[in-house]
Amino acid sequence: MEILGLDIGGANLKAIKLNVSNGRIHVKEVIREYFPVWILGKDGVVEGLKKLKKRVNPSPNYVVSTTMTAELSDLFRNKSEGVRFIVRTVEEVFSDASRRFYVNVKSKLVGYSEAYRNPLEIAAANWAASAWLISKKLRNCIFVDIGSTSTTIVPIVNGEINVKGYTDPEKLVYGELVYLGVLRTNICSIVDKVPYKGLLARISSEKFALSGDVCLVLGKIGVKDYTTETADGRGRNMRECLDRLSRVPCADNEILNDYEILEIARYVYESMVFRIFEALIQVRSRIASLGYNPSTFKVCTAGLGSFLAKEAAKRAGFKDVIDVSSIYGKKISHILPAYAVALMALEVLGK
Repeated sequence: MEILGLDIGGANLKAIKLNVSNGRIHVKEVIREYFPVWILGKDGVVEGLKKLKKRVNPSPNYVVSTTMTAELSDLFRNKSEGVRFIVRTVEEVFSDASRRFYVNVKSKLVGYSEAYRNPLEIAAANWAASAWLISKKLRNCIFVDIGSTSTTIVPIVNGEINVKGYTDPEKLVYGELVYLGVLRTNICSIVDKVPYKGLLARISSEKFALSGDVCLVLGKIGVKDYTTETADGRGRNMRECLDRLSRVPCADNEILNDYEILEIARYVYESMVFRIFEALIQVRSRIASLGYNPSTFKVCTAGLGSFLAKEAAKRAGFKDVIDVSSIYGKKISHILPAYAVALMALEVLGK
């Protein structure tokens, strides 16, 4: 049996191909590529999935299992339109698959008809897939997945997913979603001032630099990790990232030296850590209100921004922090929802 797990995001397309034989699961291919839906347009999304299919070259009678966040893109008038478009596209591109599944916010797999009929239960349900997988491994934990764009926080209590929010707005209210990632977040949405020659300068609201610039100059990521477009369309080396950061307080690389620019980066990074810390404290408080000691909970981190999750978790008082890569490997850590939906399909087919 061959299963293709898809995570169709608004900024990244993630996929995994699994081969299952004699009760053993073999990872045949892992894909994570930049997929800017708002730039590609609807035709580009269709072509992107066709190219993905050609690349993975699935065997006959394969199964496709899908989750998505691309429906939030302003390419669509609303989420329902986005979900239905993506579902139709998957159905058409992978029409030769023997089964096609879609995960909903209750961590269940459904078919085309139900997904099309209840699109808001399919929207942004990638967290539900990952949490389903982690809950099978860790009984009391907080799962924190930080990608290029956003941060997902899922409490798991007594082996059960214990979320309060099932839509993006609800999750933002309950501290289960922070719209902060390690590549695409505009600096002016993280801070409103930065250190400047021993003072604090208010900053421009222009899209001069991104969180990817901060993480790269501080050595948190490498050039190969910086997969998204940059704020100015230029490259991703140290010099270019520093130049972009210098513009945040409306300066440049002649007004500020590199040491000064690095201090700006440090300030922004600490603010990023605090944003995640704040959400974790909110979730800790809820766990405490249930009568549990949150300090006994593990934190399981995943995604490209796992390093950020670890720092925030330790500052929030968690002692036991593990990376999902220690369980499934680094490659799978970066595409965890795709892996999870593939395993969900395997479980359904095995029943």
